[in-house]
Amino acid sequence: MSSDHPWLRSLRETSAALQAVLAAVLEAESHFAPPAPPLERLRQITHDAEWAWLQPLYRLIADIDHALAYASDLPASEAAAIGAHARELLTGSAAPVEQEFLGHYRSLMQSDPAVVMAHAAALRTLQQLPPEAVDQSERLHARHQWNERRRFHRTGQPDQKPS
Repeated sequence: MSSDHPWLRSLRETSAALQAVLAAVLEAESHFAPPAPPLERLRQITHDAEWAWLQPLYRLIADIDHALAYASDLPASEAAAIGAHARELLTGSAAPVEQEFLGHYRSLMQSDPAVVMAHAAALRTLQQLPPEAVDQSERLHARHQWNERRRFHRTGQPDQKPS
């Protein structure tokens, strides 16, 4: 599968790098949050409003992992769109809905070297993904396909090839 689509290996590495970012962020946040057992912390991260700022990162990881597990025909253009989305999330040009994440993330990057190291490693990994199309309409179409795949995943619909 990876020999036909070499970008799938890069996407797996991207997921691992983003998971390392999430781990570094959670470790840095643990210095400010009251102690909690792992399952309670997971419940907090996924359900409590005070941790909602992390949703863009862990949802992106889940979406990438879901695409890798169920989309054996994931085109290079979508892999490029995934890479662009991840770069935007980590570097600050993300959508307004992700600005709360950016505020916390930037603050942690200024105070924790492990977050900076994970950030740098993730950006290096993202460089391995195919570049986005130069043509704006092709780029927008690929981003639309990626967003549709994510929407199908989140609504629990069977994975289908986006139009």
